[in-house]
Amino acid sequence: MRAAVCRGFLMEELGRNAGDDEMRGEMFVCGVFSLLDRMLGQPFEELFRSVPVPERVQQALVQGSGPYHAHLLLARALEQGVRSDILEAAERCFLDLEEVNAALLRALAAARSLE
Repeated sequence: MRAAVCRGFLMEELGRNAGDDEMRGEMFVCGVFSLLDRMLGQPFEELFRSVPVPERVQQALVQGSGPYHAHLLLARALEQGVRSDILEAAERCFLDLEEVNAALLRALAAARSLE
């Protein structure tokens, strides 16, 4: 659960300059829900039959597409810590490493404030 919330904060921060409040909110939901399949042991297709989510979130999690997918890949790359994957994913999001590092620090601080 903690990892899901951290990923949600990270996705929100990665999208800080990418859109409006609605988009950042959806990016948070995308990050949190991105681990829901593992937590509940069900594929996203089944989960989203009973849990309504925004279309762009569904695109990222079910179809591996849409405006949030690249940011989700970057969040996963940061969690794995493989430098080449991080660089490639950041490039897809049009973010430099300074922006990525700042987003990561803000997300970690937000997650820590919940403890």
